[in-house]
Amino acid sequence: MLSLIAEIRAAMIGCFKMMTFKDDWRDHFDVSSEGVVRSFMGIILAIPAFAFTVGSANYLVASEPTLADAEAMITLGEAITIWVRFWVLFPIVAALTVMILGASNRYASWLVSHNWITFALIHIQALFWALYVSGLADARSLVAFLGTYQIIRLLIHWRVALASLGVTLPLSVAAAGIPLVADIIMRTLLA
Repeated sequence: MLSLIAEIRAAMIGCFKMMTFKDDWRDHFDVSSEGVVRSFMGIILAIPAFAFTVGSANYLVASEPTLADAEAMITLGEAITIWVRFWVLFPIVAALTVMILGASNRYASWLVSHNWITFALIHIQALFWALYVSGLADARSLVAFLGTYQIIRLLIHWRVALASLGVTLPLSVAAAGIPLVADIIMRTLLA
């Protein structure tokens, strides 16, 4: 367990360095086959933050009927589907994307850095929800936080693609966009 905590710490340092354009960000990610497997430990370790986010979203819907109707409540099935999209859809779409780009040798780098960034983003989003649930932010402030977060999240995923794939700027934008488009298609099909 301690080695996993040390890896999470190193990965979070790597995420911060990647986002701040530091050259040594790669030193903090293990892109070996074992490192790829361990990067998926975020699935388990982020469940409490994700469950808190889902519960908080449902609390918002229940307590602020003017912002959303009761149909916006997230069911257990929907929460599981969201979780699967986070952790299963991306590796599949990313594998296809790197094959198309001819960057298959960078797949592990993209996957590991994406997994740890996703781990960090889940926790950041949970912090926004904690502000609301604790009464430190009202519902309208939360909506503003989350709207800004969605834009920043897109930029973060672009940065991850740019840094980890080592492709040109336009190709990194396309690479970051492909999983998002696949996610939108999946959500549309499941709706």
